[in-house]
This record gives sequence, C-alpha cells and structure tokens, in this order.
Amino acid sequence: MHRVLEGIVRNQRAASAYLFVGPPVSGKLEDALAFADSLGCQKIDLLRVVPDGAYIKIDQVRDISRFVRYGPSAGPVMYVIVEQADTMTAEAAGAFLKTLEEPPDKVVFILLVEREDRIFPTIASRCQRIIFGEQYRPWQARPEFGEFYQALKSVKRLSILELFALSARLEKEKERLEELLYELAFCAREELGNAALVRVILEAVRNLKKRSNVRLALDVMCLQLSEI
Repeated sequence: MHRVLEGIVRNQRAASAYLFVGPPVSGKLEDALAFADSLGCQKIDLLRVVPDGAYIKIDQVRDISRFVRYGPSAGPVMYVIVEQADTMTAEAAGAFLKTLEEPPDKVVFILLVEREDRIFPTIASRCQRIIFGEQYRPWQARPEFGEFYQALKSVKRLSILELFALSARLEKEKERLEELLYELAFCAREELGNAALVRVILEAVRNLKKRSNVRLALDVMCLQLSEI
C-alpha cells in the first residue's frame, strides 16, 4: 500500500475525500480497496462506481447520495470508490460537488484518475491528492485477446484491406477498447521488444482519450503499425 496511506492507517485519521492520481497499472484501485479494509470498512459499507458506458452519469451520482445519506451500517466508516472519476459528465460533476461541499459524517470518497487536469478543479480542490507511479508487472497474454496479439505480430504482412478489417474488429471492442490497446502495447514491449510499435499504440490511446473519431484513430494506428 502507498506509504502515505500506511501513515493514515497508523494514525486512524482519514480525510473525507482523496484523489488517487496515476496510470492504469499503478495499483490505485488495489490500494483504495486495501485502504478501506485497513480502516475497518465492511463490505456492506463499500460502494464502487464505474462509468456507465463511456461516462459516469448523474443518475449514478444520485445513487451515491442515497447510499451515503445515513452513513455506515456495519462498521466505523463508509467508503465510496469512484473509478475513472474524470469521466463524469458536467451534470454529474456538479451534483457530486454538492456532496463534497457538505460531506456526510463517517464517509470517505476516493476518486481514481489518470491525470488531475481531467477532473473539475472544484472537485480536485476538496480532495487530498496522492500520486501513484507505474508499477512493474510481468506481462501475461490474455486468451480473450489472442486474435489481436496474432494480428499485431503479423501486421507488416497485412494488406490494406486486411488492415482496415483489423481496425473494424478493434472498433467493435468499444466497451474494452482502451484496455485492449494497453494489452497490445504490453505485447509489443514485452514479447516483440519493439518500442516503435508501443509508441504508435499509445498515441492511438491518447487520441481516443481526446474524444477523436474512433474509427479514424484506429485506421491511422493500423496503417502506421504496418509501416514499422
């Protein structure tokens, strides 16, 4: 667990809101769960919120408000962990801010983001910020992504039509596209040892995070991969 969190656990003095900032493989979620457990949070008093599709929506924030209204049921503290908190819609962020401005007693909010500048400043200012660095983890291929690993390994031999077909298959994975692209980047680095492939894939991820046209970003990525 992060050393700052270990200190908080030792002192048993948690703040009302935290902002965990770091890349996807930094262990933010694992530490958030361990932190809640170390401070005595019971399962019934833990709420995890993830985006509904691409965004965290106002109905989800309303669910948070209802969940925390009366405080913990079984333990000393209630925890709300909001994953990808930077995907809140403007409407959801406004509603969530009202909760942070008057935080319920014995409730701790933990917001997980990759970059602090992607979350509303008025929300970030009400949280204690904790920075997480990338953790090393031995990479293992995931069977469900097998066809995409193979396509990456043979991308130089694909025709233009096959490259566009690969782009179309990737586009259909919209619910887990970012996760899939990170997996391909790991494959390019750990198995293929090709830094140029990694850069092209991560550039596609950055473009998608900017809300670029998904199909165009994937078409460009596939064409660039074939040229390396």
